[in-house]
Amino acid sequence: MKNVKILGLPLPLYIVLLIFAILCMETNCLPNSAVPALFFLMIIGEGLNFIGKTTPVIRDYLGGTAVCILGASVIGSLGIISDQTMSTVDAFVNKSGFTPLFIGSLITGSLFGVDRDLLLKTAIRILPVSIVALATGLLASGLMGVLIGEGFWEGILFIGIPMTGGGMATATVPLSQIYANVLNIDASVFLSKMSPATVLGNCSAIIFGGLANNIGNKFPYITGNGILMKKIKGEGSFVEFKPTFANLATGMILAFSFYQIGAFLNHFIPVVPIYAWMIIVIMIVKLSGIMGEELEDGAREWGQFVIKSWTGTILTGVGLTLIDFSSIMSTITPLYLLTILVILTTITLTAAFMGKLVGFYPLESSIAAGMCLTNMGVSGNVAVLSSAKRMRLLAYAQIASKAGSAIILTLGGILIHILT
Repeated sequence: MKNVKILGLPLPLYIVLLIFAILCMETNCLPNSAVPALFFLMIIGEGLNFIGKTTPVIRDYLGGTAVCILGASVIGSLGIISDQTMSTVDAFVNKSGFTPLFIGSLITGSLFGVDRDLLLKTAIRILPVSIVALATGLLASGLMGVLIGEGFWEGILFIGIPMTGGGMATATVPLSQIYANVLNIDASVFLSKMSPATVLGNCSAIIFGGLANNIGNKFPYITGNGILMKKIKGEGSFVEFKPTFANLATGMILAFSFYQIGAFLNHFIPVVPIYAWMIIVIMIVKLSGIMGEELEDGAREWGQFVIKSWTGTILTGVGLTLIDFSSIMSTITPLYLLTILVILTTITLTAAFMGKLVGFYPLESSIAAGMCLTNMGVSGNVAVLSSAKRMRLLAYAQIASKAGSAIILTLGGILIHILT
């Protein structure tokens, strides 16, 4: 135990800081600002991450970071986090910009870490793979709806569609309003019926991500270890993290700049989300080669720094503020859980098979173009990719999930009109 370190700190010192963090929480001494929130989340998050990485069964089958989001959700449901602390954490993670900082840095770093020719070829191929996977998942939801007594179309409308829609705020809530307007029933009825599928789909995908990493370790011929497309002669791949202080500062401002460009374009064309604009602009810059290798290195290295430093932090924040564990447990029945798992398995296997046909590594394709279709937005993608230890797939997961979300919202609106 003398050699154990958490956050680079010797274990006794970490325990002292953990006790101090709890003391600050109990005395309401964590004011609503960035430093107290980051302090609390890093202490709690890295502790959970350490448990996940060192506990044999969890480490081997779920991945350490899955414990951050699911463990934090359990802690939140027990009511042991004070209201003042929860308010501080919620404001920091969801309102004050930490999530855009983290995700913007990851998107920038992951895209600039891929060979430009490989990037173009993978981006073009991933859309048809994800669309086919989405279609088979919806078919499975309809068939499972029949099995559990809901009906074919009800299974699609109230399980398959909210599960693959892209999250509560972007899909489930607006879908509940669409359904309510058509059927003249209060939206809260549909929201309570669809929310479990949204949350359980994401939680199940996190577990699947950890299992996928374990499968990849046992069968290395099906995985590119974080590279989506099989390497073609003459093409490069991701370069490992070799930071310098100067490059980190350069990468940070580049990540912030691309996020702000996305926000600027979203202001004028709001139908396209900020992160989607980011991906579009970065791909144009990357494919044109106008930024230069040194600047691209800085962007990539800053992205890797953020992954190594704050993954446990943000996942703990998401688990505390966005995942309602009590609601999940109250909804679970064996048949309902089986339905979620069948849909997710169908999507995952379809994405693996289709990915192999277009030249992807099956495991990476099953994650980026499969599991990430059932996530609650970009935070859910981060959770799944972190669990699978394949964070560099974030940009591809975003392309697949955003396209899938747009299709699902459109489909949900059309079906509810046709079927009533």
